[in-house]
Amino acid sequence: MPSRVLERSDRNRVLAGVFSGLAEYLNVDVNLLRIVGIILLVVAPMPMVILYTVAALLIPRRGGASPLTQQPDMSVLGPVLTGLVLTIVGAALMSSWSWLFFSRTFGLTTVAGVVVGVIGAVILVQELKKI
Repeated sequence: MPSRVLERSDRNRVLAGVFSGLAEYLNVDVNLLRIVGIILLVVAPMPMVILYTVAALLIPRRGGASPLTQQPDMSVLGPVLTGLVLTIVGAALMSSWSWLFFSRTFGLTTVAGVVVGVIGAVILVQELKKI
């Protein structure tokens, strides 16, 4: 019996192919994993974004290597990490503890958090589609 290897799939992928590769590895329907992923994204958005991004960086593409190899390519890794950091900073600015950094709890920090978070999310989605 040949051993199975967890790889990101090029078939039926939406972003980086993490869910489709995991579905092939576990022999389950990819849509089931995507629904679970969406539920987790609604319940705990930041952990889910971080987990998906880390999985996309660690799990190799089918027949290829992981973006995090012995010598990481910063032209690939840099924009992904930038999008992730901006998304986290935006979420922090929108959170209830943003008053620790700014004097007002709502208003400018919330708007800035939304703007920074959206910019980070757009960068992250675009870059995850490329890797």
